[in-house]
Amino acid sequence: MLSRPTRSFATLALFLVATTAAAQTPAEILAKHAKAVDPTGVAESIQGMKMTANFEVPAAGMAGSVLLLQRRPNQQTMTIGIPGLGEIRSGYDGTTAWAADPMQGPRLLAGLEAATAAEGADFRSLTRPADLFTAMELAGEGDVAGEKCVKIKHTWKSGRVSTDCYSTTTWLILESATTQSSPQGDMQSVTQFADYKNQGGIMMAAKMTVSVMGMQQVVTTTSVEFGEQPAAAFEMPAEVKALKKP
Repeated sequence: MLSRPTRSFATLALFLVATTAAAQTPAEILAKHAKAVDPTGVAESIQGMKMTANFEVPAAGMAGSVLLLQRRPNQQTMTIGIPGLGEIRSGYDGTTAWAADPMQGPRLLAGLEAATAAEGADFRSLTRPADLFTAMELAGEGDVAGEKCVKIKHTWKSGRVSTDCYSTTTWLILESATTQSSPQGDMQSVTQFADYKNQGGIMMAAKMTVSVMGMQQVVTTTSVEFGEQPAAAFEMPAEVKALKKP
């Protein structure tokens, strides 16, 4: 049993830890996050990225592949391959967001859906500088898979809002909750990030578990390569380009 003085000192220590954590501003937490993601300062020199992954939706018995390409400053294309269904493609060429899939065909994105795609393509989101947001506020604390984290409510420039939980041990993101805009309407989604690995000097989650409308999708990264990506890879497919007004 702890003596009364020992208990008092332990209580004081816990109080100091709690007040120190609470005293941190969102900007200070983001600065720690940026340092945790890019500990040696290599992000500014990275001109592009190629990432491959596998995904599965256990409840639906579905699995497939993911190919993501990014090019600085703000180009991105993603191809999701599903055996028996085909390819789901999307991208942002620096000015226009688009998507194409076997169910809906080619589309030019608009509104929040397009703005969210543009934000995802911004290469700076790798380290999350504060100027990506119009507002940030502390939103309490959380626990993800037994790891303590502090929550920040981010209002992105697009108007999208996400509440993200940053580990108080590593300062990496453990969970992100947001509303996704889609042709089917707005949907709440929660993404948990795990198994962080050093990929060319950048700490990246090798496993993401996305929960939408009670269904989970697990994405597992298989490779990450940093380097210049060909400009042609970010051009809109012909069927999407045909939708643009002259």
